[in-house]
Amino acid sequence: MMSEESTARPPKGPDISRTLFGGVLDFDAAGHYPGLELLNLVFCGADDELLPSGEQVRLTRRSHDFGRRLVWDGSFKDDRRRHEVLLDDPDAEETLRELLRCLQLEIPNGTTEPKWSRAHFFPYTPSLIHWDARERHSQVRLERLYLRGGGALAFRVLRTDPDKARLERVRQGFRELYSATAESPLELLAAFLSAQSRNDEQPVIDEIERDTRSNLDDFEDVYRDGIINILEQHDATSVAKIRAVMGWTGFWLVLMQNRRARQSIGLEPGPIICDCGAGSPQLRRVSQRCLQEVLGNILAAVGTEIASAQRNKIRSFFWATASANGFLNSWRGRKHFTFSVDALEMIVLATIPSRGEIPFERFVSEILHERLGIVVGRTAAEESGLVNSIDASIFEENEAQLALQMIAAGLVTQYSDATRMVGHKTAS
Repeated sequence: MMSEESTARPPKGPDISRTLFGGVLDFDAAGHYPGLELLNLVFCGADDELLPSGEQVRLTRRSHDFGRRLVWDGSFKDDRRRHEVLLDDPDAEETLRELLRCLQLEIPNGTTEPKWSRAHFFPYTPSLIHWDARERHSQVRLERLYLRGGGALAFRVLRTDPDKARLERVRQGFRELYSATAESPLELLAAFLSAQSRNDEQPVIDEIERDTRSNLDDFEDVYRDGIINILEQHDATSVAKIRAVMGWTGFWLVLMQNRRARQSIGLEPGPIICDCGAGSPQLRRVSQRCLQEVLGNILAAVGTEIASAQRNKIRSFFWATASANGFLNSWRGRKHFTFSVDALEMIVLATIPSRGEIPFERFVSEILHERLGIVVGRTAAEESGLVNSIDASIFEENEAQLALQMIAAGLVTQYSDATRMVGHKTAS
């Protein structure tokens, strides 16, 4: 039973975020970090079963501090492991350093050389997956810095799926995700470097995941179905699927954040208006206002119980994650909703089953609008009541511009009878 003192404790940002959204959404953990956190929880679990069904999840966390410090820590030259592992071979050391540098997970808007605790490896192989770590009192400690709960929420949504058949398909998909790289030279190197690093000696219980809530609404099924589609893509490379899993996780989290914020303040689900580059100043302004409305709704839902800085961190998770995953035009300056090529490929992989196709018009109306709540074309604009204030022809041109982008990216095939089919036969 909780004490009176603990029940009277003023709420903090993570408490409010969990109440509203089910998990901790924080600016410091925005961007690609939810996807990286998800993969840690899936592949570094201490239990035999992927996506375990128990109340608590145990992890054996890995820091990869040896490789990360070799690349991004100037003081690493004094580390005794450097001499023991690299045998004082400067050429081999420089070659390894440059190789590892190429594996860095992108830091959106990163303009300077990061500290080693800020830099992470992209999880090309299972042994490259690693946790947050930092140095304190001359010791490397495993602790959350950037993996703060968005991925834990996605993980809990997957592992508590009431549809047991779908849950088993997701488990099988993750089992097979790294099958092509399990014995690759990069995996062998990553495993060796990981063994030189600070790792958990005993499994630890992930308290953030334990306190996360799921099965709050039907929109969670959109995420689950998307993960299945990605994992079961027969013609996509493992790297394409890994990128899509990470991108889809961040993308779904911001769509969910918008929906649950609106619900919290008594609003019906509203459309996100996407400018696909048709060159309309009016549509650009409407998309910019739409973003400001979304951010304002999140602040309104968060309320005023917590400090302004904490409120802004919950709000900023939305724009930072959307920007990093190609759903906003930029990280700085005036922002509006749009789609990068990577975002479009991720959406196609997540919404169209392997080797399947769908007419472009249905993709725009049924998938983007009805399933995801994103307005691009005229039909969706009419259903959302937007043509009352914006000329319908602007949305027609917007849809045509999206088609051109997807054709150029190999995501739409245009046939001689003018039929346009969306699929991922050529997506990679």
